[in-house]
Amino acid sequence: MNRYSILNNLNTCYFCGKPREAIHEVYFGRNRQTSIKYGFCVGLCHKHHNMSNLSVHNNHAMDLELKIKYREEYEKYHTRDEFIKLIGKSYL
Repeated sequence: MNRYSILNNLNTCYFCGKPREAIHEVYFGRNRQTSIKYGFCVGLCHKHHNMSNLSVHNNHAMDLELKIKYREEYEKYHTRDEFIKLIGKSYL
């Protein structure tokens, strides 16, 4: 399945602007396929994906930043209840 981003940011790293080296599903685990289907994907360089302490896989604050940003973007066109039904919680 082709990945896309509702923020249109797959070509560069969300955090530093370098060229994308990885596509990260913002809501992973049981929500990975939902992330792919609804565009909850983000472009990242390796450093910010999983190769340092400043990566979404190793830094909870960075991971939460993405989850909130994508929830906010989704809620521009949908309700909070719709988001919760889709993902399971609101990340407030």
